[in-house]
Amino acid sequence: MIIKQIQTRVKKMNLSHIKILRNMGWLFASKVFRIVISLLVSTWIARYLQPDRFGTLQYALSFCSFFIPLSTVQMKPIVTRDLVRSPELADQILGTAVALQFLGGIVAVSLAIGLSTLLASGDAVTQGLVAILSLKFIFTSCQPIENWFEAKVESKFTVFASSFAFIVVTGLEILLVVSQASIWAFAVATVLETLLFALGLILSYQLEGQYVSKWRTNFRQIKRLFDESWPLLLSSTACVLYLNIDRVMLGNMIGTEEVGIYSSAATISESLSFLPLVVCSSLYPTIIRSKALDPHRYTTRLQKFYDLICGLAYGLILILFPLTTAIIVGLYGDDYRSAIPILGIYIWSCLFSFLGLAQSKWIVNEGLQKYNLYSRLAGLVANILLNLLLIPLYQGLGAAIATVISYAIGGYLYFFWIPETRANAALMTKALLLPFRLPSLLRNN
Repeated sequence: MIIKQIQTRVKKMNLSHIKILRNMGWLFASKVFRIVISLLVSTWIARYLQPDRFGTLQYALSFCSFFIPLSTVQMKPIVTRDLVRSPELADQILGTAVALQFLGGIVAVSLAIGLSTLLASGDAVTQGLVAILSLKFIFTSCQPIENWFEAKVESKFTVFASSFAFIVVTGLEILLVVSQASIWAFAVATVLETLLFALGLILSYQLEGQYVSKWRTNFRQIKRLFDESWPLLLSSTACVLYLNIDRVMLGNMIGTEEVGIYSSAATISESLSFLPLVVCSSLYPTIIRSKALDPHRYTTRLQKFYDLICGLAYGLILILFPLTTAIIVGLYGDDYRSAIPILGIYIWSCLFSFLGLAQSKWIVNEGLQKYNLYSRLAGLVANILLNLLLIPLYQGLGAAIATVISYAIGGYLYFFWIPETRANAALMTKALLLPFRLPSLLRNN
């Protein structure tokens, strides 16, 4: 009986729904595959480079990440929207978007190299690594092709291009470790992955019967694209600074070896960030639809949604916290033992980062996007001030404490200050109190 009901429902699904589900499946499978392999290979690289050189590489990567939003101009949703609305103008849209991103890439490379000479003056290795790594900003100018596939709901081609580049470079990184290559080779490999992805996008685009030679740049549209995308650019820059400023400040205030120790713990915790994304993409459409039907049902489902997100975070903390020693020593080796207490603190950031991500969906649904930017700026300011206070006292452990507190401010506490978000912040508070509410919830069910 159940099988027949499932078959009936599947038959009722139209082709567009099936296409969307397949598209989501490709993206999810690609993300999980990359995360698992990246974590394993990065730990092997960290073991080989040891904390000092690994920290130098992580510092350069974090520094360059500040300029990623500028290199892409953060116009991906705008370009996808334009391609969906006006597919007949695809050649002009793509040509204009690529031209703007190429200009953004040139500016990003120039700023990265210029600022690194100021912040890392006298450190020729760090300056050289930043100069190499920043070259990837030029190759990201081909990213609008990804928007073209997204507009056609054909993400499998993007996944193929991304996976090909990832597999080739991962194999190369393994060879670099085995052959005991220099730190410079790992920086070149990072840039190579961006280049291969760009070439893969172009090849996939050409195989679909499209031609880059037909692209045309409308210089009048460049200003329109920039005018529409600059709020996203500002928000994304704040977010990137928020996520990476701790490593840069730790490197400038203590040294790159401490960055290597800190990064080993942070990488493990940050690798779990895809989990709330999966939950959000699966459940939130139902919550959105319930708003139009019944406000009470909307609030009830929203509370259950936050409870589930916090339950996921608490579950991960309960599993990982007792295993911090085994995880750090098992993955990174004895040279990284000082990262054990850092991981023990850092994993608590999952609670607020997961909840903040879930709440950002509610903000978009309510049309309050500006508060996403303000909350990130609040978290960024708190992170900088706390790092200035705690890093000199506790080094990497201080940076981890600053991260947890700033995530709590930016992803939760800030929203008590805004009247429009205060009621939702109360729902988040109930979710954070889930361990105390759990007995009564189980009795009611």
